[in-house]
Amino acid sequence: MPLRSFTAVQFRRPMNRGLNKPFLAFGASEDDGGRELLVVKSKAGFGDRPEAMLREIFALQLARELGLNAPEPVWVKILPNFDFSAADHPEFPELIRNSLGWNIGTVHLGDDWKQWIHGTIPPTIEKSDLEQAYAFDAMVQNSDREIGNPNALWRGKQVAILDFDKAFAFLRSYEKAEKPWRETLHRQVLSRHCFHQTLRQVTVDQFIGQDLWDTFEEWLLKERVPVLAKETETYLNDDDLDLPRLETYFRKLAGDTLDFFRILTATTCK
Repeated sequence: MPLRSFTAVQFRRPMNRGLNKPFLAFGASEDDGGRELLVVKSKAGFGDRPEAMLREIFALQLARELGLNAPEPVWVKILPNFDFSAADHPEFPELIRNSLGWNIGTVHLGDDWKQWIHGTIPPTIEKSDLEQAYAFDAMVQNSDREIGNPNALWRGKQVAILDFDKAFAFLRSYEKAEKPWRETLHRQVLSRHCFHQTLRQVTVDQFIGQDLWDTFEEWLLKERVPVLAKETETYLNDDDLDLPRLETYFRKLAGDTLDFFRILTATTCK
């Protein structure tokens, strides 16, 4: 299903954290005009890393399609004069003026979600869900969910993973490798991942992320990578935004998914 698109209509406040200076804003749906509260990550906030916008929106879509709990990604249009609504926050009017056009965002999850704190595992959380999130971060080369910066929320039995602007961090470094994950899984230093301590002990015939593997195999059959890439091109039109590299990476991953999960398990259990 195509991502929903919104027009930013009212600046609410800066988010409490985030190097990209994300902010909360009400957005009006391009379909029916309905309003929703959005977390907006602006083009100017990404600075000289426009490819990070694509990587984040792609990873969020993929996470949700593989059954992980992640905020709904959306496109957010910023129009001239929207900066006036941010006048009480001196850092933001210029950021907004430099971000006219399409930006990315997510639908705000709500204030009843709690920050994940390292060292405490809520008893209601299924450890298998944490394992799938850990394996997913490994798959998308995301090293930005470490002990000191979990980028995760929880509520009841649910854990939500956020922030993928550093996903596919090694995409260009190993694009010529036949099996790039054999390099990236070591570069990510997975022992620093905030969910690493929650992982179960596996036997010789088991794999870390087995449930994700099963879901990923089914997802590959739908041939969704070209579909996601085509939609992204409509909103982020840039010749150097890594879409061909992403398609190549997943084609390689599809060719030997067993090897990826075997190396992931071996790296994790060292």
